[in-house]
Parts: sequence; structure tokens; C-alpha cells
Amino acid sequence: VQFATKEICRGMSTPTRSSWTRIKRLARYLLDRVSTVYKYEWLYEDPEMDLYTDSDWAGCRRTRKSTTGGVAMRGPHCLKTWSVTQGPSALSSVEAEYYAMVDGTTKALGFQTSRREVGIHMSGPITLHTDSSAAKSFASRRGLGKARHIQTRSLWLQQAVAERRVLVRKVAGTANPADLLTKYLAYEPAVRTAKLLGIELVWRVGSRRAQAEEGCED
Repeated sequence: VQFATKEICRGMSTPTRSSWTRIKRLARYLLDRVSTVYKYEWLYEDPEMDLYTDSDWAGCRRTRKSTTGGVAMRGPHCLKTWSVTQGPSALSSVEAEYYAMVDGTTKALGFQTSRREVGIHMSGPITLHTDSSAAKSFASRRGLGKARHIQTRSLWLQQAVAERRVLVRKVAGTANPADLLTKYLAYEPAVRTAKLLGIELVWRVGSRRAQAEEGCED
């Protein structure tokens, strides 16, 4: 519910009738839910951090702001997730994806720092996964090129990639768990994406979702 909650909170200062509709829709969803189970299986290796980012370019119909979604993983373990509205207005999907990559890498570096403070060292590079080939290419080069409208303060990611402190990898859109944090998904895609995070959704007995998973018909 992270994306849905973020959208509801955006209307807290000036709520409208549609804001109330969103709250009721979220409440109905939660009534059928018993719990969300995060599974952390025993790790026999010491994997490095995997970072998944995604964006929904100009997804807000009112402001045309984009949404950044991100997931920090350590092997099959989900460490952190986030869904935030981007500050600058992205003029292209590439720009929105790149801003998501910058925001995610910033959070991942901060997470590594906090781990070092408690005595857990992660010396390896951060593996950054994105489903945008164009954003991957932009992060892997140096300079703005023709995209001079992109904020220069975001170009430090290119240097981090050049120094191999961050490794950028392409991932299929259906295999990107951050997609769950950028938009409203239907039931089947949401459950499939949650499984990529090691999350099991437990529904209330007798609810339509529970009957659907058991193969029952209404």
C-alpha cells in the first residue's frame, strides 16, 4: 500500500472528494487483509546490495509529476522500499528513470553507511537494476550531451558508475519489483511482484481474494 498511501498523503493539506474516495478504497483493501509476511531465509553466503529503481513518468494527472519507486535487496532479503513523488518535472521518461536511479543510489549509500556504523561492512559495489535501456546508457556515460535540461547536481551518479562503485544492470520490467511502488497494479501483477520481494500476502478467510487463491468461484 506504499504508493497508495503516498498518493493519499499528498492531498492532506487540501483534501477533496476524490481524496476521501481513495481513503475508502484503501480501507476496503485492508479489511480483507490479515497480514503481510516478509520471508528471510537463511543465507549461506554474504551477498552485496542489489538496488532496483523504477519511475512512472508524469503519472500524476494534476501536476504531471513523476513517481520514484525503489527497493534495496540483499540476496533474496528485502531491506528497504520507498515510493516518493519526484521534485523536478521530468521532460522525458529517460529523465524520470534517471532521477529514480539517483535517488535510489543515494538511499543505498546511506544504508551502507549506517551498516558500517553498527559494524557490518559491505565493501563491494552497489548493483543498480533498471528496466530502462536509455537511462542505463545515460548513467554509463559522462556529461549531459543533448539532455542539458537535466540538473547537473544529479551527474555524480555517472562518476560513481565510471569508478565502478555502482554497477548498472538491465532488468526486464516484469522482473523489476520497484514497479509495485510507482503505480496502481491489478491483483495478479501485484501478487507476482510482491513475491519478488519475498512477501506473502495473507487474506482473510472468506474474502474474494482468498477464494480466488484457493480456486473457488463466487
